[in-house]
Amino acid sequence: MKTNKAFTLAEVLVTLMIIGVIAAITIPTLNQNIRDNQLVAGVLKADSVLSQAIDRMKIDFGPIGFGSKWNNADEVWNGFVAQVNAAKVCPKNDNDECFIPASKAKGLNKSASGHSNKPYALITADGMAYTYSQSSWAGTYGISANDEKNQLGRFIVDVNGPKGPNTFGRDIFWFILVKGKGIIPAGMDNTNNCKLSGTGETCAALILKEKKMNYR
Repeated sequence: MKTNKAFTLAEVLVTLMIIGVIAAITIPTLNQNIRDNQLVAGVLKADSVLSQAIDRMKIDFGPIGFGSKWNNADEVWNGFVAQVNAAKVCPKNDNDECFIPASKAKGLNKSASGHSNKPYALITADGMAYTYSQSSWAGTYGISANDEKNQLGRFIVDVNGPKGPNTFGRDIFWFILVKGKGIIPAGMDNTNNCKLSGTGETCAALILKEKKMNYR
């Protein structure tokens, strides 16, 4: 007599439970990897946008850092705005609608953000947020003493706009405008704080070098 073999209900339930456990373990990791890859792509794009914009500005401004326009924050900002595809440009000193307020940003170690609100900000058509300042700046942010001495201004880029996690080293990054050089990513000479126990302000250069986000 021929008999049909089949799984019992208990075996099916056990199998589904195992699949569920595996999915619960792997799916969050996969989702995080996807998000990290998107943020890494954003850093690469931000560096390209900034570098190309500053390079094109030389046509009107002259060599980077040489000439009065480079020392005028309004001139630099307006020149930058003219070179990017801006969806929204916020009024000077009133830019919370364009860039996450300093009070809401944090470091990789969950510490309070070390940046203050900047006078200029915009959002590009791809949803990335840029802010700029020429105010006095004492921190090294991982660039050489000579580059720090010759800095003209600083851009902060939030590569996914107002979306979370609003964290330096994850979606917020520093880029420095240096006389005679152009855009220098923070961490060019020192990435010591680009780690989970650090503030994450020197991560831009590390990501540009490694093309990944793998902090420990």
